[in-house]
Amino acid sequence: MFRRAMLTSPLRDLLGEHGPLAERLVEEVRADRGRLPVVFPGLPRRTARAPVGGGRKEFGDALVDLDAFRVCDLVAAYLTTSINATADELIDVFLHGDIEERAMLLRSLTFLPLGDATQRLMIEVLRTNIVLHLEAALCDHNLLTRAIRAGAVDNDTGNRLLLKFAFVDLPLRRAYGAEEQASEELSRMLQDLATEREAAGRSVWRDTWRMLGRAPCQGSLARLIGGLEHGDDGVRHAAADGLLLLTERGAGIAHFAKERIPREPRPEIRELLERLSR
Repeated sequence: MFRRAMLTSPLRDLLGEHGPLAERLVEEVRADRGRLPVVFPGLPRRTARAPVGGGRKEFGDALVDLDAFRVCDLVAAYLTTSINATADELIDVFLHGDIEERAMLLRSLTFLPLGDATQRLMIEVLRTNIVLHLEAALCDHNLLTRAIRAGAVDNDTGNRLLLKFAFVDLPLRRAYGAEEQASEELSRMLQDLATEREAAGRSVWRDTWRMLGRAPCQGSLARLIGGLEHGDDGVRHAAADGLLLLTERGAGIAHFAKERIPREPRPEIRELLERLSR
């Protein structure tokens, strides 16, 4: 866990030339809390939408990819942390904000203490199909994993968020630590979603196979083995990854891997199949 005071200085250092403006905005809102919903909408225009840059960086137990965060996102985070914004203030900004404002606020959650605001805003994310908001809340940081560990988000909400993540086809690697949330219940949910999408002739989230390998449920082994024969290279790769995880649990699938190897055109997938066949 981390306190707000631990974050303000590192955030300020990252703002560079925008630091003085951020400081003025902090003082303005400290003097009049009612200015927060007035100041917030203008941050992209007054700062920048360009990526901060710098790759992955740790802030306490938060892990953030600064290549995916914009300057205005960090100014928003610096502002809300510096003024000790309350859950009610944050919710008010979110509910009255436009698409851009909501995205900035959701990215700011990564730097804010876990609590009521985290819980309430994650519930709001469940109600939207706006991909930008799902990305802001779940991608390029480890907020969801930290929130579940701390009890700020319960397992059911976490599962439903990851199911929505799968529904909009965002890559699992962007939700840092999300693979740790694999469970039999989540696998059942993902498998049901996969069956529905297949019946409708639609594509299935490729990372379904990887999550099934981590926490198999009834039918997972058949789906994973079937994935080795899929026409999509990415699905075959994901199925092989999932099966490698299953072999650690003693699942005997060497025969199926050996049978596929001579017909697999992709070297990287063949390499996984060779490992599975041993």
